[in-house]
Amino acid sequence: MKSKRYTRVQRIWALPNSMAALVDTRFRGYDTVAGVMEYVWISHPATGSLPGQPEMRYPMESTRRQNPSTYNGLAMHIGDINIQNPLCLAPMEDVSDVPFRLLCKEQGADLVYTEFTNCEALVRKVKGAFKKIELDARERPVAIQIYGSAEDSMEEASRIVTDQGADFVDINCGCWVKKIAGRGDGAGLLRDLNKFRAVVESVQRGTHLPVTVKTRLGWDPDNIVILEVAKFLHEMGIAALTVHCRTRKQGYTGDADWSWLPRIKEASPIPLIANGDIETPAHAKECLDLGCDGVMIGRGAIHSPWIFSHIKHYLATGELLPDLSLAERIEMCIRHLSDSATYRGERRGCMTFRRHYAGYLKGVRNIANLRRDLMEFDEVAPIRERLYRFLEEYKAEEDAAEAAA
Repeated sequence: MKSKRYTRVQRIWALPNSMAALVDTRFRGYDTVAGVMEYVWISHPATGSLPGQPEMRYPMESTRRQNPSTYNGLAMHIGDINIQNPLCLAPMEDVSDVPFRLLCKEQGADLVYTEFTNCEALVRKVKGAFKKIELDARERPVAIQIYGSAEDSMEEASRIVTDQGADFVDINCGCWVKKIAGRGDGAGLLRDLNKFRAVVESVQRGTHLPVTVKTRLGWDPDNIVILEVAKFLHEMGIAALTVHCRTRKQGYTGDADWSWLPRIKEASPIPLIANGDIETPAHAKECLDLGCDGVMIGRGAIHSPWIFSHIKHYLATGELLPDLSLAERIEMCIRHLSDSATYRGERRGCMTFRRHYAGYLKGVRNIANLRRDLMEFDEVAPIRERLYRFLEEYKAEEDAAEAAA
């Protein structure tokens, strides 16, 4: 990696956790073309200090590279972030917190996004809003997603998340929930494209970082506006566009309509990230084959955080990895739970973690009693003990069934 302003480059991609905590929030530079996340610390030749952010805002570029270790040689760039076939973890309310983002990063996610955060809450310094945008150096590159429709507040929120250390700023223009979209925020912007433009411009004014947008096809089937949106966002210099291939009216019902993806690519050169119903490696490959520059996974990652590594293996080899065993799932679940308890405090961490049990235990038979018991605990130790006991009972039942056969 070369820089006209900073010449001495240290590669510190093998940092232990104790050192990773010392990395400055202005730390930048990522390269995953070889399939391995590599952190690059660019130091000033005279002082050795980390540089500030460059005063520029360029659109992300997509290029083809010849690299047999990757699926199709597609590279995307957001500022100094250079990622091959990027797999992104979607911003999900009450799910995409620091422990979950770190777990998905470990499992192969290239880009992670915070939970969406209201601009007004950030401007008013609401404690809970700032908790949502806390970052960890180990999860980089990471975007902070904000939403709102008040231009002054969105501009100020953009400044706040820039100071927080985001690698880029993402604008939520796709939340379909009535209390959000009904007041003109999120997907509500799809009904007023002039307002949509104004909100995007306000975020750009508030930051020197790359700005990206996540949205939907349109408000309803009679008002599909995504082609127009893709065109004007590219003209405005937006770095990338993520499209959930449903309308606001659909919410999460029906199927995501991926047939729009090649039409969007034909209408605009803006880098495109596909979202919606991507729950298997084959789904991810199909979206990339349709011309997308990357894919974003939301609900599929909740019940299978390991989906990112499975997709990468499939793209590289064409082979599907076997699903994790129950023992492997439980070990990952307990580790995730422990991290959540450390991050939020034991009682709150255990309570907020309850939404993840259904995912880790998906497809496992006879779990009604187990799930009932897990919901009663607010400490890690009894949850760990109950999960291990269930695993032993499950193995004993399997062994007995095999012996009887």
